[in-house]
Amino acid sequence: MAKSTLALAIAFLVAACGAVGPSQGSLPQPSPPTESLAKWKDFPANARPRPIISLGDTTEQIQATGFPSDDRKMAWICHKFVLAPGLYVPATAPARAVAQGASYPAISATRAWSELMAQPPGGNSADCAAAHNFLVTAVRWDAAAFPTDRGTMQMSAWLFDIPEVNGYIGHSAIDSSAYWGGAVTKSVGRGYRISADGRTVSIAVANAEPGPCGSDYAASAAESASAVAIAVKQIPHARPSGAYACLDVLRLSNITVTLKAPLGGRVLVDEKGKVGSVCPETGDC
Repeated sequence: MAKSTLALAIAFLVAACGAVGPSQGSLPQPSPPTESLAKWKDFPANARPRPIISLGDTTEQIQATGFPSDDRKMAWICHKFVLAPGLYVPATAPARAVAQGASYPAISATRAWSELMAQPPGGNSADCAAAHNFLVTAVRWDAAAFPTDRGTMQMSAWLFDIPEVNGYIGHSAIDSSAYWGGAVTKSVGRGYRISADGRTVSIAVANAEPGPCGSDYAASAAESASAVAIAVKQIPHARPSGAYACLDVLRLSNITVTLKAPLGGRVLVDEKGKVGSVCPETGDC
């Protein structure tokens, strides 16, 4: 990073530490991750509409009973989809696509299908070669939920219906040029909950409990006008000498960090600069 860029970022940083438990004051604190803020210095946190930070532009749905067999599940993982003969897939984009009441440039169904099929398949080549295709029988302009840094967002979408599983695969109809940075964000970090006043950030942690199998946690935050970066440090408890087995059980709880100013439209990232998804403390998003 250039020194001038780092200096600009540091000029408006405010460090904030959060209460993480009764022993917080005695725990070694991680350094506030100020370096993670620099890349977001130009983000217009107060813009209306706020720029979309997309964490994914594809979606899928299958019937509640799931796949009829493991072979069909593998075919889905392998992206074995084909369009029905003669199926019309619009090559012209609609005038606009919509997300959260705001309008954006749209893409055509032809482009959506092409980008869906360009996604790398899962599974090994032998399994994929043996799987037979799912047949797409209809294309619909509709709306679907897609992940963003502010939870799931309803967007205009192209949905490709697959009757065999009473479901569909889909792609956002919003042109990627409308996303912040011009593309889906690949560096995705933690999920967070935010209090109603926007000041308290809640973070899920594992086995924050007393005893040799538990851990303590400490956290710190760095804030700017456009972003907040939170570092979380896990401090495992010492185990007795000799053989000591801890059950392989994951018990989730939460730690909190109190910000100096409400989060608002600022981007929330972790100590590695990965973008987090922020949801209200109560309710889904």
